[in-house]
Amino acid sequence: MSATWAVYRRWLRDRRLSTVSWTFGLIVIVVATAAFYPALGSSTEALASGGSEAMSSLLGLSAGIDPGSPLGYLWIGLYANILPWTLMALGVSLGSSAIAGDEGTGALEYLLSGPVTRTQVLFGRFMAAITVLVVVSVVSGLSLVVSMPFFELTDEVTTTLPDGTTQGEPGATIANVVDGTVSAFAVALGLTAIAFLIGAVSGRKSWALGGASALGIGGYVLYTLSSMTSSLEALTWLSSWRWYVDDVMLINGLDWEVLIPFGVTVVAVLLGWRAFLGRDLQSS
Repeated sequence: MSATWAVYRRWLRDRRLSTVSWTFGLIVIVVATAAFYPALGSSTEALASGGSEAMSSLLGLSAGIDPGSPLGYLWIGLYANILPWTLMALGVSLGSSAIAGDEGTGALEYLLSGPVTRTQVLFGRFMAAITVLVVVSVVSGLSLVVSMPFFELTDEVTTTLPDGTTQGEPGATIANVVDGTVSAFAVALGLTAIAFLIGAVSGRKSWALGGASALGIGGYVLYTLSSMTSSLEALTWLSSWRWYVDDVMLINGLDWEVLIPFGVTVVAVLLGWRAFLGRDLQSS
């Protein structure tokens, strides 16, 4: 356990600067998105109402979401696209680097020549990768919670329905941010585990980066196309975007499907562990 902890701490220490950079960049994105709500809230409503079905799918709009409300604005402006994509990019980078990154340079072989086993390296580095993803996700959520009151995102708004009646829309709450951030983190976690699995099995960072990225992008394209043709709807079960966009957990709260990526992660790590134990290291 002490060797696993040492590997864990060393890998985190080596990525301090990149973790700070990712965290700061996401804070800027989150705060800037929140700051534009007073000026762009009505504009997003007009854009969504005049768009096609494909555009609505790209924006993450489903029935009942008012893009001019605080929660609707945060959904289409941040949680439907920007936040999960950013976390997925970070996760794929971390997952592909954990094993395959150092294996390609020969550094992993040097590490394993010391008093540490492959199991300790694999689990120590995977835990470190997930820690970075958790830290960046949590800080992004906290930055939104802190900034929301300054930009009217916690205020209730009144909207006019097509039939001329008015309806009150609640402002965003801490619970909404927690639910939305956890669901976005879950999407990224699953892809991180896939990148880690490919890297542990192949020892090739490029394969891990390419494979996980193709899966993430392909799933998004598949889900978007399914909104235009019902013939692809059955295939959307292969994509995390199906439950992430359809369930809109930022607004509706967490449900059981958020556990799917956690199950995928457990399976991927165990498969990667078994494969890593039984193969030769790739030469640099």
